Amino acid sequence: MDTFIEKVVDFGVKKFKSISDFDENLETLERYVKQLLDKALDVKTEVDNREQSGRRKRKREVESWFHEVTKIEEELRALKEVVTRGKKNGGVLEKMNGRVGELLEQSKHFGTLVHDMYEPEECPLLASQFNDKISKQNLEVIWTWLQDENVSSIGIYGMGGVGKTTLVKHIHNRLVKEIHYQVCWVTVSQGFTIKGLQYELAKILKLDLSDEVDEHRRAAKLNWAFKNRKKIVIILDDVWDRLCLEKLGYSLGMEGCRLILTSRSSEVCLKIGCQKLREVKNLNSDDAWELFRKSLGCETLVSPDIEPIAKSLAGRCKGLPLGLITLGGSMRGVTDIREWKNALKEFPDDMESDVFKVLQYSYDRLRDTNMQECFLYCALYPEDCEIGRDELIGRYMMEGMMKGDSREEEFNHGHTILNKLVKICLLEATSEGVRMHDLLREMALRITNVKPRYMVRDGIGSQVPEEQDWIFDLDKVSFLKSYIRGIPEDMAPNCPSLSSLLFSDCTLRWIPESFFQHMNNLQVLDLSYNSVLMDLPSCFSNLRSLRALSLRQCDQLRYVPPLGKLKNLRVLDVSYTGIKEVPQGMENLFKLKFLDMSGIGLDELPKEILRKLSHLQYLKLPLRVNAKIDDLSSLELLEEFKGRYCDLHNFNKFMRNRRNCEKDWWYDIRVMPKVSSAQCFLHHDSGNRRVEQRKVILQSFSLEADGGVPASIILPHCVQNLHIENCRGLRSCLVDSFQLQSTLRGLSCVIKHCDDIEWIVNVPDGRNTITKTDCICFHSLTVRYLRNLVGVCKGKIASHTFSGLTELCFNHCNRMKKLFPWAIVQDLKNIQVLWVQYCDEIEEIIGREEEGSSQSSNPQITSTTADLPKLKRLHLSVLPELKRICDGKLICDSLESMDFKWCPNLKRLPFFTPNTNGHPLPSLKRIEVKKSWWERLEWDQSHVKTLLQPYLIADDDEKLEGNQYHVKNHFRPY
Repeated sequence: MDTFIEKVVDFGVKKFKSISDFDENLETLERYVKQLLDKALDVKTEVDNREQSGRRKRKREVESWFHEVTKIEEELRALKEVVTRGKKNGGVLEKMNGRVGELLEQSKHFGTLVHDMYEPEECPLLASQFNDKISKQNLEVIWTWLQDENVSSIGIYGMGGVGKTTLVKHIHNRLVKEIHYQVCWVTVSQGFTIKGLQYELAKILKLDLSDEVDEHRRAAKLNWAFKNRKKIVIILDDVWDRLCLEKLGYSLGMEGCRLILTSRSSEVCLKIGCQKLREVKNLNSDDAWELFRKSLGCETLVSPDIEPIAKSLAGRCKGLPLGLITLGGSMRGVTDIREWKNALKEFPDDMESDVFKVLQYSYDRLRDTNMQECFLYCALYPEDCEIGRDELIGRYMMEGMMKGDSREEEFNHGHTILNKLVKICLLEATSEGVRMHDLLREMALRITNVKPRYMVRDGIGSQVPEEQDWIFDLDKVSFLKSYIRGIPEDMAPNCPSLSSLLFSDCTLRWIPESFFQHMNNLQVLDLSYNSVLMDLPSCFSNLRSLRALSLRQCDQLRYVPPLGKLKNLRVLDVSYTGIKEVPQGMENLFKLKFLDMSGIGLDELPKEILRKLSHLQYLKLPLRVNAKIDDLSSLELLEEFKGRYCDLHNFNKFMRNRRNCEKDWWYDIRVMPKVSSAQCFLHHDSGNRRVEQRKVILQSFSLEADGGVPASIILPHCVQNLHIENCRGLRSCLVDSFQLQSTLRGLSCVIKHCDDIEWIVNVPDGRNTITKTDCICFHSLTVRYLRNLVGVCKGKIASHTFSGLTELCFNHCNRMKKLFPWAIVQDLKNIQVLWVQYCDEIEEIIGREEEGSSQSSNPQITSTTADLPKLKRLHLSVLPELKRICDGKLICDSLESMDFKWCPNLKRLPFFTPNTNGHPLPSLKRIEVKKSWWERLEWDQSHVKTLLQPYLIADDDEKLEGNQYHVKNHFRPY
């Protein structure tokens, strides 16, 4: 392979002699790209194999390399398309050859491809604190069993709502914190499938089972993964019936593996084979009262007059924690004794034996029908499902349940409702959204057996319920994630009141022509994520009451029936479907507020169609479509936009128009002349409907205006993410290329392959930026392949330019001698990641202070000690000329991880301790180096090396030995 790489390097640096050589050179390039892809496949296989343990993760430089290889493949495809039209650009071909060679050269210097993950991946789970003795005792008993090597399986049982899951959450957190176990937590629940549980476990274990159709082979792979773990605990929560552990890849007594399960039944625990059983019982009266008081919140003062009434109310829950928490939440903030008396009077005597009546009482106390509807709606999701907040509020909006004159106001209303439901303990807050306790969900489904009438089925098999099960007065029907394949022919449920039908993610293949015949009131139809759905019935066009239609990611769907009659439609999502035309009649949807067309094969929108949709607040266009400035400017209510402009002129014009609009907005805008199919695929937005960012990408065009003078880029208000790639005509100072109205704070910026840039910020002598109102303040800065970049900044820089910077990453900037000057070190107090690699000429990271320097806004800098108090990650690799990190001393009290790879001229690390008792890096967890390099280092304080030695991960592989690497032969990508 090394001989092959040398050939590619030689080929890349040769000049193409004439255009007559083009075809031959293109064929040669294709062969080399093919071998590069083969190399990438080999690397990926090795990385995937090493990651299967779940304890290792690919290095960022490897991930970036994969990304660059993918780009080369797409650019070659685009180049060949251009060649078929008779255009031959030898310069582009030469540059691409150079990059192929550089990528292959880079692959020689990876060293290890993955790094160990020393911090546990499992985050502590949110769990209410134990205040009662019984719960603490249960925890200690189970913990003692876990210390016993002879105990491999533990069963925890008790009635619903008694606190089994909370107990296991505490066990989970203690395992992760104290013993560093890997914990696999899977919620089983009613209606589970073995396949679903297998995939849940595989996801936790970082195991890919997507190609395995056989249940036994999936189990075998899981078993292999379990055996490769030294310490692992499997937690199966809420098990309702006996299940075969072998089908999950686990067998009782497996070395290094433990099993904990929770169930409402001790019999289930015994049938599965648990060695030890522990019952979780209701709280005694004292502990129950304390939990109830805590659930009232600190804002609820229980006076001596109220206390006996409150104790009587708490006593009705019979010590059941869920009932106490829910009831306490419903009384939070109540301080009027008359309201307490009324609550006790309304609380029927017969509730004592029925937990659902206790829970429903808390629901009834909401008194707000809109909030009650929002709570009940959560029961349409599968049991124990974690529901994303934005997704849930988006559904509320589809149903017309939110108040507000804008999307922002409606989302604010939705978050307010969810916050209240969490506060009064009817919903549980999670890291990503909310969850409904299974007993509360069961209570909600009991309520919806009466009014409103819901039919909710999850995990029901391959067919929908029989037609007689579709009751006449149904209001909402949900089959979310139910794996239904089809609906019987001629089925026509008689449901004239049905308002919502959710068939999302059901593997639905077909819908009979008659199905919607008696659903004249249908307002919300969700058929999203049915990737095998190919046709829609023609009667679909007659659903005149429809407010919202989602066909998202029905990628086999090639045709949507005419929509012209659906004039009540507010939401239309056809993203990532197989359609290539705008649905007929879409121009008549005058009430439309939400339109998502991203990811479809549409090249152009019909003229002036957007002008007719003047109520649009949310718009995502296909990446192939060039946004029309006049059409978009007419959308005065637009709040969220994602799309593309093919030229800078129209982009700037649109930005000028938006400046006159007072409405705040979110956007994801690309400015690029042409788009390939691969770029459309990479533009996939991962299912998040909200734009939720302010992002601009400038790619592959020239900014030179008439006369060769660089044009200015008008950046939109409050832009947060800016990506610039393969652009010509930028000014030598990056920030001078932008036209700003006000200061841009917190900008995350990525710049790649822009040859004109010499400085990110360059302030000429005599120019003052300290008091400027229009400047850029960086949050992160990633720079790759800028062959003429001299450094980050020059001149008298305003301190706020870099004071918010948290991440600084530089790759392949081969002219740069130093990264940034000593004068701005005091501005880098928030930097957390510093990553520099493949910069051939760099000699120092923090440059020496020059005499008479005026670079800093603070002229008092004389210290030789640099303090980067928040720096956590330092990565320096393949920097052949690097001589020093800094000339003085460096304090990094937060530094956790360091990597030094092939920096042969770096002889000294600048870390020190003021005395022999202190540690130079108190937060350190790992140092990854080559062993021989580490042994050659010189130390100002000999004891520092001893203090750092325990964190060392030394690689004996000397592939990057200095005598095998010569800078004069080091390949450059240009």
